Amino acid sequence: MKSNKLLPLLAALILSGCVLPPSKDPAPVLRAPVGSEFAIAGQSAWPAANWWQQFGDSQLNALMVRALADSPSMASAQARVAQATAAAGTVKAEAGANLDANAQVSRERYTENYIYPAPLAGGYDTSGLLELDFSYDFDFWGRNRSALRAALGQQAAAQADAEAAAATLSAAVAQAYFQWQSLNARIALNQAIETRRHSLVELQARRVDAGISAGSDLHPLDADAAAPRQTLVQLQTQRDQARYQLQALLGGGPLPTLNALPLPAVAAAVPADLPLHLLARRPDVAAARDRVQSSLDQIDSARAAFYPDFNISAFLGLDSLAMGKLLTAGSREEGVTPALTLPIFDAGRLRANLNSDRADAALAVAQYQSAVQNAIADVNDASVRLTGIERERLPLTQQLEARQRDVDSDARRTAAGLDDHRDTLRDQVSVLVLQDQEVARHAQALAAEVDLIKALGGGYLEPSATTTTATH
Repeated sequence: MKSNKLLPLLAALILSGCVLPPSKDPAPVLRAPVGSEFAIAGQSAWPAANWWQQFGDSQLNALMVRALADSPSMASAQARVAQATAAAGTVKAEAGANLDANAQVSRERYTENYIYPAPLAGGYDTSGLLELDFSYDFDFWGRNRSALRAALGQQAAAQADAEAAAATLSAAVAQAYFQWQSLNARIALNQAIETRRHSLVELQARRVDAGISAGSDLHPLDADAAAPRQTLVQLQTQRDQARYQLQALLGGGPLPTLNALPLPAVAAAVPADLPLHLLARRPDVAAARDRVQSSLDQIDSARAAFYPDFNISAFLGLDSLAMGKLLTAGSREEGVTPALTLPIFDAGRLRANLNSDRADAALAVAQYQSAVQNAIADVNDASVRLTGIERERLPLTQQLEARQRDVDSDARRTAAGLDDHRDTLRDQVSVLVLQDQEVARHAQALAAEVDLIKALGGGYLEPSATTTTATH
């Protein structure tokens, strides 16, 4: 009966000896985007995981497979995932029950001036030990459980980071590839411009030789004929740069043979449910939110360290100073040790550790808010740029159609003997210049489309789309 009265008193003494734990922090407010923050209203679907296949280009598909398999950036990302996974496994292994088996053999001389009796004292003998050691931490306050959740959160963040690295890499490969294709087309067009301008020089030279035109008329045409050569050098240099960029993105080594192909059509648009699901589609935002949750769990673990820690250990085995008697019943030993740890005085270590975890959480929240803001900015930049570039297509097409009508008219005049082909060459040059502008515009539109796909997460969808966090 007296023992029942002593239990509350003992509990009170235990709790009074503890360092007082701080109260829980208020839950951080994690922002979500709203529709008014986006420049363009939604009208399409989200990109697929293998979004590059929509362009129907087998060369691009093969480059993507190789890049995602061989790129050093992906190897680094996967290594970080492995590190986080191993760290979570370590935390999990340290919590809960542990069972160890110990075996030991020792040959030694026993002192004559200690507890050992004769004939053991002063002689040599071999001792042995066979033992099972068991320990269990009850984790009443959840310190170990919170630490494990924090480690698993870091693991999830590393996995999301790997997805973000894949999205960045695939976007870079697509942009470098489309840049290479567009430069091939522009080089062909500028070579045609150079050919026609040289033809104009030749026609004008024949007119000068015939005394029909003055020699001074040749000088502007010579200058015009030289201009495409400079442009061609610039375009060829840019094409080489795009090829070497592709080679680096694929992890080095020779590139496969690439054939010049027409640029694909532009089709990307902002999804209809953009404000609602953007955060679940962006791997960098998912990683930032996982780190917020991990830091909050780490705070829980640090707070739980202020409470008493109760664990129990036990052992069972055989122990004998004489090896020959180790396996006899008399060598058996066993014991149980309950242990209670009270953080009565720790020189501020617990509070400093908690404050450090709080600072980490504040940083994680700030990085999350920044990731959300960057996501909104990326979508707005790419969508506005893509829309503007697409708006340039109609007036450029109208100019091309008008110039083509001039070329057709010149062909009829030349056939009727009313023109010496100079007007036809000039108008053909004008058409080629406009076509070159259209290819450059098309390439810019594709680059903006790829940027928009990346801004929308590159086909990523987090395993759990919840955005709630626990109160801390």
